[in-house]
This record gives sequence, C-alpha cells and structure tokens, in this order.
Amino acid sequence: MEHSRAGDAGPGDLRAGPRIRLLNDDELEIILPFVQALNPEVAPGTLAARLKDMRKNGYGCAAAYAGGRCVGVASLWFGTRFWCGRYVDIDNVIVAESWRGQGIGQALIGWIEDYARQKGCEKVVLDAYTTNERAHAFYLRLGYRIVGLHFDKDLRPAGDQKGAADT
Repeated sequence: MEHSRAGDAGPGDLRAGPRIRLLNDDELEIILPFVQALNPEVAPGTLAARLKDMRKNGYGCAAAYAGGRCVGVASLWFGTRFWCGRYVDIDNVIVAESWRGQGIGQALIGWIEDYARQKGCEKVVLDAYTTNERAHAFYLRLGYRIVGLHFDKDLRPAGDQKGAADT
C-alpha cells in the first residue's frame, strides 16, 4: 500500500506513470487538503462533515500516487438516468499544483473511464465551473463535449449562503 500522505513536494520520475487506485472508505480523509484547495471559501470542518455524509451516499474516489505520495484525486459517483443509462459522474479532479502538467489528471480520467466500463457504464458525465477555462480545455482535449448547462439554486436563507459556488 502506498504512503497515505497527500503531497506537493514536486514532480518526480513519472516515466511509468502514476499508480492509481480506488481509495478505501477509511482512507478518504486524505483528499481533504485537495478539496480545500479547490474550495477555499468552505471551512475545513464543513468539508470533513460533507465527506462523512457523502460516504453514506455512494461516494468513491480514485487517487494517483507518485513517489509514495498522493498527488491527485478524482471523485466518482455511479447512477442510472433515463437519458443515458448507467453512468459515472466524475467530480473534483484535483492534482497537486507542483505536479500539474505531468499527465496525472489525464491518467486519473483514463483510469476512471476504464473502471466505469468494467462496471457497465454507458457514459461519463461531469461538471466544470463556467469560470474554469483550464478545465474546459482539459476535458475537450480528452474528447469530452459540452452538451448542456448545470443549474443550481441555493435553498438556504440569504444570510446563510457562505461557500456557495459561483456556477
């Protein structure tokens, strides 16, 4: 088993590519520093509480390891919808900043696609914030296409909407 620390110590030798695997339920807390970097406006305790709730609802996470460190994560959820059949929903693809540009994000997506095929999925779906142009370019390069808009509505009282994503 790999060392369980998240790391941003910098790129190493990735000629063989990162080692990717699904995290066990008791390892999921390793992702919190990654998720915090993507959601700095959300308190760490709130993220930990949400992760605990997500675990009860079928949440899974693939992690990429290089040099004994976790250097990237990608969340996944499985479901079935009328319009597409069985699918995997990829969420929160995050690579440690100093490891970006090393093919880790692409390797994570490829691993999830293969895993989803093994699980009988017909589609991969994902959301990216409208302001995240780097993510748009990344997914388009991997063959994804933009097919719709994701809408949301905050149901909390107006004064209690801290941390709402700008989507």
